[in-house]
Amino acid sequence: MKGLSPALRKKKRYVAFRIIASGDVTAKDIIQEIRQSVLSLYGEWYGNAGLKLELFDEERKEGILRCYREKLNAVVAALTLISRVGDVNVAVKTLGVSGTIKGCKRFLESS
Repeated sequence: MKGLSPALRKKKRYVAFRIIASGDVTAKDIIQEIRQSVLSLYGEWYGNAGLKLELFDEERKEGILRCYREKLNAVVAALTLISRVGDVNVAVKTLGVSGTIKGCKRFLESS
């Protein structure tokens, strides 16, 4: 059975971000806190946002988050509202948005 044609698929965007933290954070804690932030801001709507943590470097505290294009502004707004991950105070800085992971990696390399 064939999949959906490209014209019918939902478009994705990738958000490069950096975590400024006073301690160590893990990828599992980050994605849990991102989902919680979107859930508290928008309710059950986040299930339709296509959120997925594509890449997270725990040493550099940088990552790439995938979401659907229609939900991009709401997801970026929810990212900026994150202030704690577990017991660690954090700030999330959005480095850039791209349509491909390769393009998003350029934001991580240039910063």
